[in-house]
Amino acid sequence: MGQLILANCLLYIFRPIPVPVVILCVLITMILTLLTVLVLKSSRVRKLKKENMQLTVFSRQTPLPNRNALYMDAEKIQLDCAVQDMALLYVDIDNFRYIHVIEDHDYADLVLSKVSERLVALTQPKGKVYHLSEDKFAVLFTNTGRKGMGEIMAANILAGFKERFEILGNELYINLSIGIVEHPQSNMTMQKMVTAAEIAMYKAKQAGKNHYFVYDHSLSHALKEKTNIQNHLRLAFERNEFEIYYQCQLDLNFDRIDGFEALLRWTSKELGPVPPNQFIKVAENSHLIVSLGTWVLRSSCAFLKKLEKMGYSPLNISVNVSVIQLMQDDFVPTVQETLEFLNLAPEHLELEITESMLIKSLQLVLPKLEQLRRIGVRIALDDFGTGYSSLSYLSQIPITTLKLDKSFVDKIGTEQESLTESILYLCKQLNLDIVAEGVEHNYQASYLKRMKCHKMQGYLFSRPLPEQGIIDLLKSAPTLFD
Repeated sequence: MGQLILANCLLYIFRPIPVPVVILCVLITMILTLLTVLVLKSSRVRKLKKENMQLTVFSRQTPLPNRNALYMDAEKIQLDCAVQDMALLYVDIDNFRYIHVIEDHDYADLVLSKVSERLVALTQPKGKVYHLSEDKFAVLFTNTGRKGMGEIMAANILAGFKERFEILGNELYINLSIGIVEHPQSNMTMQKMVTAAEIAMYKAKQAGKNHYFVYDHSLSHALKEKTNIQNHLRLAFERNEFEIYYQCQLDLNFDRIDGFEALLRWTSKELGPVPPNQFIKVAENSHLIVSLGTWVLRSSCAFLKKLEKMGYSPLNISVNVSVIQLMQDDFVPTVQETLEFLNLAPEHLELEITESMLIKSLQLVLPKLEQLRRIGVRIALDDFGTGYSSLSYLSQIPITTLKLDKSFVDKIGTEQESLTESILYLCKQLNLDIVAEGVEHNYQASYLKRMKCHKMQGYLFSRPLPEQGIIDLLKSAPTLFD
């Protein structure tokens, strides 16, 4: 009897289910699955939107809000605060690219974070800091009140950055250049304020860095000229618009031409002649100076070899070099390959580096200078005495020649002549060759010769000349033949 009851129970449990019920179960399962997917997808979308918003308004390298956030905040602030009551500081880290050269990107990002923290600390509670890009920041102040508050805050920031940073066991001093826009016109947008402050920042850099500068409308014209030069500069090399001129250097001991300084000249088809002091800095900032400098080096050395084959010997060539070139890994090999290809003795090549750039980048370029000296290339310190001079370091760097700036030559025959005499005496004690620049008068040449100055160059003897002009000049000087 029990077996019969069990059999009936099993038959009931496993009885056939009507088709509509099966379909209903399947539909319910599908709906539940779809609802689950939609919930998960919605959650993921919200998360992605939140992450995207973070990327939109926050910097990738620092915890600070970014440029987009600055523009969005400005729109909100202008509802309660007139634009004339705002002040914007555009802050740039001086020589930040050198940190990338010495250290890796992670270290550079850590530097940016530390700079961000200090900027925030120095500008609170009135200012808000934004990270615009790489080494550039903005600080926005509202309700500034009286004029001049922007300058006060900029000075406070510069003072606060005199204290060193300690990063991964390294002590690091960081300087800033700051551009200021305060109490702008009522129709000035935040985008225009940022551009204006950036222009002022570059003016601060031109003043020697670690400065601040307040924007005025005259700066916009200068920026347009700079941008115009940069745009044409990129095409100038392809169009063969550059030419090298050579200025003679006279050996005062033997009254003969000793060599030449290679000077780059640019005649643009659209702009006409562009002065070197206008385009060289632009070339450095855009790194076009690397390829341009290599061309000058090779062309100048090739011209010296050409003169040697024509029978003019021994002569020397002096070539100006940018710190940016020196920092390239292949710079020293490029110099060696050039000399070897032309079969030119290294001691006939002299590389000039300006004093101001050397002082700021000494630890970076010192190993390269030492390598160049080991292969026999001479090193000249250019523009000595233009404001960065520190006589104590001259014996610590591997230079062979000091170029006496024209400002010291102009002191000859004045009450300040003793300054020139002191420098000439010091160079003799350090066993350095001396080249006096900008000699324009006979009395200056006579004084320099009497003071045992080794060489001079200037308009007194010859202006810079193209290759053929130098060849014609040499033909008129028979004492130069072997």
